Amino acid sequence: MSIPRFLLIPILLAAHAPVFSQSATLTVKDGRPLVIGGETELAQGIEQTDLTPVNVVDEFTRICTPDPKSASERIEPSLFALKRDDTLFPAFGKVVEAKIERWIGAKAALFVWTGDETGLKGRAIAMPSRGGYTIGPYGPFKAFGTQCNLVINLPDFAAAVTITELLTAKFGAPGKLVVKKTFADGYWTAGDLRININVPSEKQYPQPLHLSVQLIPSGVSKK
Repeated sequence: MSIPRFLLIPILLAAHAPVFSQSATLTVKDGRPLVIGGETELAQGIEQTDLTPVNVVDEFTRICTPDPKSASERIEPSLFALKRDDTLFPAFGKVVEAKIERWIGAKAALFVWTGDETGLKGRAIAMPSRGGYTIGPYGPFKAFGTQCNLVINLPDFAAAVTITELLTAKFGAPGKLVVKKTFADGYWTAGDLRININVPSEKQYPQPLHLSVQLIPSGVSKK
């Protein structure tokens, strides 16, 4: 089910709360963000970063590459000032408790996922992209591949466009990149890795940004 973003109802957050306690942002097979836990927007509760686009790209790639599965080994120290605080989804019905590795700070959150779907089936998800978002249960929409995900709030859309340019300078021509007046999304490849960007359309700032690195299994297309 797809819903236009202008129908979103603002949610008031406690001051300085990094993220909701039961939330995780992963990546589906086609590179879109997958927000698990009932939220519908990226980077909810995260303060606007004061890092430059160069800082963001350098820290993201330093932590999440060359192996997203071992990202936690490269997090500390980091300009993102992250601390380990895993997302825990409680058991419900016949679904067991789920845990996703999460590192959070006041101005960024990072999620590392090794492909373990235990306890995720049926949980509420949203996929914010471009001018709307898709909602549903975990199952038809699933995370794919070992991955490292960063969510952050930039000062404005122009900063997000600069990040696409920096990623192109680092990884070469994108496999796909769409940059319009209010949104951007696409991916780059590096060996077995796919580097994704998703910048949904916003009517006000700050501008949420989702960056991820997926290790794509051998024989699976990165497109």
